[in-house]
Amino acid sequence: MKSNCNKSTLSGARLAGFIGMAAAALLLACCSKTSVDETRPQAPAEATTSAGPEAPVGEIISRYRSTDSSIDSTTKLKASVESQEAGKAEAVQLTIHHKKEPDGSQHYLVDFTLPAQERDRDALINVRPTGEIEATRYAQSSGSFLTARSATDEESLFGLTLQELVGGQPEKYDYKLIGEEQHAGMPVYKVEGTLKPGAESRFSRTVMLISKENYTAPVIEAYDNRGQLARKVIVTKSQQADGNWLRWQWTVDNLEQHKKIDFTVLDAKFNQGLPDSMFSRDYLKKSASK
Repeated sequence: MKSNCNKSTLSGARLAGFIGMAAAALLLACCSKTSVDETRPQAPAEATTSAGPEAPVGEIISRYRSTDSSIDSTTKLKASVESQEAGKAEAVQLTIHHKKEPDGSQHYLVDFTLPAQERDRDALINVRPTGEIEATRYAQSSGSFLTARSATDEESLFGLTLQELVGGQPEKYDYKLIGEEQHAGMPVYKVEGTLKPGAESRFSRTVMLISKENYTAPVIEAYDNRGQLARKVIVTKSQQADGNWLRWQWTVDNLEQHKKIDFTVLDAKFNQGLPDSMFSRDYLKKSASK
């Protein structure tokens, strides 16, 4: 196995990792496919009682992080990447398998399905309970595994960091409530996150709008160490399934890389009992070699 590879050899692993975005959040999907109005989503039963205007920020963030209670999920989605340098949009389709462990660790298997030549981007992403990330892909040309372990590394197609690829890791930030306003016709909290001392991230500050009705985040901004806006995420459509809220359509504006990425979920299933063997290097090798 090879480790600490250069950026060009690791770009596939970082790209694949993105979808854990899924995340959290990063990219959960809905098995019922019941659409929700993106301008005023309906609150799930457990969130019908608002935290109120004086809600402690800890409660707001806790509810935000609890919008997904699934144990595992399988998500199919497509992404369109528009780059000022390339001059045209690139389109890919992929499937993300995501599993959470009782100890807080998470696993992602990302399988690129279209175009066929993107198979080498298939990746296995592991996140430890302490927040360390490991992204591994299998290179058919050399028959070896390539691994990246820095949360700040960026992949070449999306231009996103490993931290973004696994949902942003909100536990790395201290939060405070800085205001309340309206967004797309719904009341939201405005919450600012400041990177904790010693935490690894490209982004020293984040600002989120969090819905008072269902605690999803329709807008997320990330600022670099110079205080410049580096990323802006805008969710245009959300859905709920099995008690989980998820992004269905959203855009990431990567201002640093001058790229805009549009994501759309095609299909998703929750709580299938995905086996541990699916999140192994042997399985990754078979997936990438199809």
